[in-house]
Amino acid sequence: MQTMVNQSKYVEKWRILDLSYASVFQNLALEEALVQSDVTGGVIPTVRLWVNPPATVIGRFQDVKSEIDIEFCERNDIQIVRRFTGGGAVYHDEGNLNFTIVTPKPENIRLLEFHKINAAIVQDCLNRFGLENEFVPPNSIEVSGKKISGAAAGFGRNSTLWHSSILVSTDTATPALALSPSQREFQTTHVRSKWRPVTTLEAELGKRVSLNDVKTCLLQSFREFADSKLEPLPLLSAEEQLMRTLFASKYSSYEWNYLGMWPNS
Repeated sequence: MQTMVNQSKYVEKWRILDLSYASVFQNLALEEALVQSDVTGGVIPTVRLWVNPPATVIGRFQDVKSEIDIEFCERNDIQIVRRFTGGGAVYHDEGNLNFTIVTPKPENIRLLEFHKINAAIVQDCLNRFGLENEFVPPNSIEVSGKKISGAAAGFGRNSTLWHSSILVSTDTATPALALSPSQREFQTTHVRSKWRPVTTLEAELGKRVSLNDVKTCLLQSFREFADSKLEPLPLLSAEEQLMRTLFASKYSSYEWNYLGMWPNS
């Protein structure tokens, strides 16, 4: 079996970071901070498990109005945030588990292959739950023809980040409403989402599933793919400081989240 982004043989230990903030903006700021190894002093191979409060998360090169029903989100206290990675718009809440992998930058690997290799970990976890699933290029996993997981990737100077969202128990009616503009086709210069009907782990299994059970499953799958030690370790102080800087100057700003402009860039 092909190993994790061709890097596992060079990694003796991975950091497990089971860390979520109450703020969606801090959560996304940390994602970017983890890949900025030139600032924090080096790449720390990391697996992060985290959960957002209700939020619509758009890709780096998307237009908010083309992807999100802003009025619906405001009425229902759903935050709107832009991530630093590409791809399409997604909905997060406490029934959605996010899974992030940070590695040294691989050599000579194409983006599609990068997605397939990392998505195989999520697929293995779904198999452990007894769900047949399929990787659908460029970055989705489907069960019974419906999307259950999507992913995006970002690159730093010396590091790479891949993050995915896995629908566990989310009420699928909410993302359909919050992301309703993304389902319409029209001409635009911005990146458009590729809308798919979605499903959840609970809906497919017909029973309750806890996020902790999914976390345990993902880590089991990851151990087999990485063939390395996994150890719970905290953030470095430099990483936390960078997260706070990015949160204050970028991710908490209207300019970044709605217009795609970093005020201090």
